[in-house]
Amino acid sequence: MRASFAGLIVAFSLGVDAGVAVGAAPPDTNAPLAARHPGDAGIEGDRAVLFAENFETGDLKKWDQQRGGVALTQTGPSSGRWCVQMTMERGRNTGGDTIKWFMPGADTVHARFYVKFSPDHQYAHHFVWLGANQRTNKWSSFGKAGKKPDGTYYSAGMEPWFAWGRNPPPGEVGLYTYYLDMAIDPKMNKYWGNTFFPPGPDKGAAAGPTRVVPALNQWQCWEFMIQANTAPDKADGRQAMWVDGKLVGDFTGIRWREDLDLKVNCFWLQHYGYDDNDPTKRYWKQSQSVWFDDVVVARRYIGPRSGEAVNR
Repeated sequence: MRASFAGLIVAFSLGVDAGVAVGAAPPDTNAPLAARHPGDAGIEGDRAVLFAENFETGDLKKWDQQRGGVALTQTGPSSGRWCVQMTMERGRNTGGDTIKWFMPGADTVHARFYVKFSPDHQYAHHFVWLGANQRTNKWSSFGKAGKKPDGTYYSAGMEPWFAWGRNPPPGEVGLYTYYLDMAIDPKMNKYWGNTFFPPGPDKGAAAGPTRVVPALNQWQCWEFMIQANTAPDKADGRQAMWVDGKLVGDFTGIRWREDLDLKVNCFWLQHYGYDDNDPTKRYWKQSQSVWFDDVVVARRYIGPRSGEAVNR
């Protein structure tokens, strides 16, 4: 399964890469990135990494922006002492989020994070997201719901989808995607994000026999990626997603961009819902929470933390 990522892996020089002693054997570049950093130790210094956050500083200073119901907690982290809790509270907020830009970005970007849903969690509206913004406008991919991409942005989010109540909480995993050749919603005449369901390579269908529904009240490792197309007229882009190191969806033939300078350069960690347009209104509770931990954003496949047990 990892052999398919050979073309995505960057080259490392002997004795230069972080954590490799001069004169040591070169690292196995076919291995998951996390396997080279047991327990994620030193992973933030790896040259393939664009951003890493394990919340062990006890603050959110690494992030460029935070909003809403975001709180650091020492209660039951995935690893270490700290994690972050994002809570949607009815009548008070629409959840919480943190944003990190890594300009100018990269053509291939993976995002890995650990997530745990509260035991009574129902559904969220939107979840964790990667975006491609113009270098001169870091917000160019934001606020585009219902619009067809015009070449100034593209995005994909790994989300649990409730399928209008046909999936049990928290919903099945899918990739909610905005790209150049996306399909319009014929009922509403809007370009809502197109959702891709396992296993691929086509979009699949919601609540089908191959759906992947995560457990509640349990830490899981989620990862997804965007690989941009290589020419304006080529639909050779890709997106994929993993749960606990298992590839659950792999989607090809995507034309993300016409401008080859438009790269993935933003990571948005969010637990969003309880808003006016939230389609899950009939399932709202007074509050529901999600916890996140051990975030890594990199140019290649990351994989679950290695060399230690995950708190369950």
